[in-house]
Amino acid sequence: MIAQKSITLLYLSVTANGTSEHVEYILAAEFDVDKGPTVKYQYPRRIEGDEELLAELMLPDQAHAREEDWTVFFLHKRPKSSNIGGHTASREQNSMLYALNLANTKITSDAKRGAIVRAMAICTRHSFIQIYKPILLLAMTEYFDNLNIDVLKNLYQSLNAMDISSMPSFERFEKQILSSNSLRNLFVERFQVERLQPLIERTKAVHPQNSILSHDSAKASLNKYDTHFYESKVKFNNLDIPMRIPVDSFPDYVGDPSPILLLTTILNAPPKSFSVLHPHLTTSGSKTHPLIVLTNALLTEKRIVFMGPGRAAKDVVDAVLSACSLISSGILRGFSHRAYPYTDLSKIDQLIHVPGYIAGVTNPAFESHPSWWDILCNIETGEVRISKFIKQPERLAQGVALSVSRSAVGGLGNSPDASFIEDIKSMVVNRYGEEAIRGRFRKFIGQFVQLCAAYDEAHGVNSALIGSRGLWPVTEQGYVISGHGYVWADQQQKTRDLNHYMHVIEGWKRTTNYNNYTSDLQHLVPIPVANMDLQHQIDRLRKVQMSPNSSAEIFNAIRDVVVNPDQITQLLACLPQSQGGLLPIAAGSFHSREEVRYSAAEIMNRIRDHEAGRHFYDELGLFHKLAFERLYRKIAEADSWSEPSLRSGMTTVTI
Repeated sequence: MIAQKSITLLYLSVTANGTSEHVEYILAAEFDVDKGPTVKYQYPRRIEGDEELLAELMLPDQAHAREEDWTVFFLHKRPKSSNIGGHTASREQNSMLYALNLANTKITSDAKRGAIVRAMAICTRHSFIQIYKPILLLAMTEYFDNLNIDVLKNLYQSLNAMDISSMPSFERFEKQILSSNSLRNLFVERFQVERLQPLIERTKAVHPQNSILSHDSAKASLNKYDTHFYESKVKFNNLDIPMRIPVDSFPDYVGDPSPILLLTTILNAPPKSFSVLHPHLTTSGSKTHPLIVLTNALLTEKRIVFMGPGRAAKDVVDAVLSACSLISSGILRGFSHRAYPYTDLSKIDQLIHVPGYIAGVTNPAFESHPSWWDILCNIETGEVRISKFIKQPERLAQGVALSVSRSAVGGLGNSPDASFIEDIKSMVVNRYGEEAIRGRFRKFIGQFVQLCAAYDEAHGVNSALIGSRGLWPVTEQGYVISGHGYVWADQQQKTRDLNHYMHVIEGWKRTTNYNNYTSDLQHLVPIPVANMDLQHQIDRLRKVQMSPNSSAEIFNAIRDVVVNPDQITQLLACLPQSQGGLLPIAAGSFHSREEVRYSAAEIMNRIRDHEAGRHFYDELGLFHKLAFERLYRKIAEADSWSEPSLRSGMTTVTI
């Protein structure tokens, strides 16, 4: 009972009020010399729970030593009928509030100890908390000048007046396309209705006497607009504050952390062998790369601390939120429900009772208490440590009973870990954008899930990952082309990889994020292309040297199956910009067989006519566009060609 109560207090439960407001609470706290951290105001109502704990979260350690610091914490909502003891079990099913908190210090001789330390937090149902930073800065400035709850009331009303009623929503594959591509105008048609009028008004200042020219200028500007964001505004104290809301975020994407900073620190850390080994973590023994250890720890829900000794709280917050978003990658979920972006020593008695927590701390004392954590990542040095007190699994996984030579049993160099680490290193060194890095993590996590399903398949066990609602059906009956799952070069490589990851797989299958994933599979809307594993076939084109007949089979199957816009969207989700975009399809224009070249041209034409695909096509190089133009000319001359759209206007291809 004590542990349950501690967890409940740490999560600061709030009762669901059934509203759909953007912001549910505005909080103000301050440091009182006599009382310590205290909550001064709460608007529009009081939060249930421990106010002292709430005040401590809002006023991080050493806040008085910094003019400004930011923290993030979560308030887990529960229905009014819910019972406190069952809160831990119910928190996955219930929504939570995301709190963005700003702590300011003002040096003044009028205050005791020479400084005033105050904090203000916005508690919202939206995970894109970063949009509130500018207005929170303005509100805090006003609050220092006018210590009154009316400031909180004004902020609350302004934020909830924000209009996002016209913000477009995107389905699963559409979000994958947006989040893994830096192209600015994907799905621009979805934004035209609500964005055209503001652009017209803006261009009237340039062409006040010519409404037609204003309208045309607005349309031209729209095609250059960044459709990763929806633009709205908030009116606060007679100021119109722009709000850029991301439309491509997934569960566990909270705020706008910078994963590149965390990755750079870890990748640049001096090489070091691990003295403590664990089958879920050190898949390549003592020489396992620290980033792999950290990734495996997140997947298998180990207790993880990100420590920034002497750093601002916002730095460890950034590390925790980065880790949660990278490991989730829009595929898995549940990491933010176990996350404490910032905590301190006063809460350690509660924290150690939370399974698989992910916490950010600034106090170096955590380093000398390895019994409190399983993994410690020092964001200052990049060092990743495994606790000597980490619990070992009760039983080990059994290897896949397939024939494999002793020389084929390798470590990092023979597994997807190696290419993953090399790709991330290269991306960081060459200053790739966050979309590309997140896309590479998404590929890695997607491959891991496929490996898990293949592992179950190899062992012949009933798996929640396989079936009519799984990653692939039990049998390929009804498939137009055989093949599913991860693509291996040969059977030996498959055996090596399954045996390399088997302990991580078994560890993952005992976690809440595995349960969340398999539950989500059962509730997903049926995918548009269900009679072939589209990702598998695209990966074959990328990775495997095939005979002309084998590749012809793939192109012809895609031509026959991928026809309508939803199916083309699923195909585009398999072709992220960071992995070469349309190149696997474009390669078909040089196939040795003419009929396959025509199939590739037919597929490409459908892509070019798609609302997002046309932007993918624009990114193709001139060499490939010229190749397709030649094919289109030949097709236009062939009266017997099966698809009329290919015969019409093929000579006007824009290259």
